[in-house]
Amino acid sequence: MSTVNELKNALESVLFSSGKKLKIEELCRLCKTREQDKVLIALTELKGDLEVKESSLTLLDDTEGWRLTVRDKYLPFVRKIVTQTELPKTILETLAVIAHKAPVLQNEVIRIRTNKAYDHLRELEKLNYVTRSKQGRTKLIKLSQRFFDYFETTPEQLKEAFKPVQNLKELEKPQKIPEELLMPSLDWMG
Repeated sequence: MSTVNELKNALESVLFSSGKKLKIEELCRLCKTREQDKVLIALTELKGDLEVKESSLTLLDDTEGWRLTVRDKYLPFVRKIVTQTELPKTILETLAVIAHKAPVLQNEVIRIRTNKAYDHLRELEKLNYVTRSKQGRTKLIKLSQRFFDYFETTPEQLKEAFKPVQNLKELEKPQKIPEELLMPSLDWMG
């Protein structure tokens, strides 16, 4: 990068596109520079620029990395868009069942979600949210690391999140799946 402004623009575009926290080392690699000091200066300036112009976006940094996110004030405008553009509701409902029961046999997911879940499973596997491996006459479905990264959670936090679901029969009815379990983590947006 020849100028600080070009580096700031490159960092902003990388952070916007990734939608997740990125460490300085990764930002350097993606912006094709080895100068961590310059990247840190550019990030600090970018953060200040967003504050000065009162942007709807803000740049957050913590020990886990830097991320570009939507300010809380503007989250109501983007919640539905993010949910709708990422995964259709029916696929998200199938993913919620898998997340609740994982690891789970495919035939059990099909029993709960009907035959349409075969398409959902193919799509979820294609998007790397789940893995499927042969187990007898069916397949064993597990959540992938991409699932945990995308939803910014851990297996322990996921178990904790599903504790309120007392009766599995309620989870088996798609219209009864609590909306908060279907929403992707918007932590990356603020």
